[in-house]
Amino acid sequence: MTGREWRGSAFGGARGRTDVPKIVDWYMEGKLNIDDLITHRLPLERINEGFDLMKSGESIRSVVLY
Repeated sequence: MTGREWRGSAFGGARGRTDVPKIVDWYMEGKLNIDDLITHRLPLERINEGFDLMKSGESIRSVVLY
């Protein structure tokens, strides 16, 4: 990778202290739909299946229930 660099960010550049509470408010007010982004809900016993879904690109967001 000559001449290239990798960069990353946490929260996609959002400021956690101010933006996260605002996003939560939008969700609670029904202005932001997050529920449709959850494609799988798995019990803790099936966590490895969640990793497999992630690796294969079959899930958008999996939630582990415990």
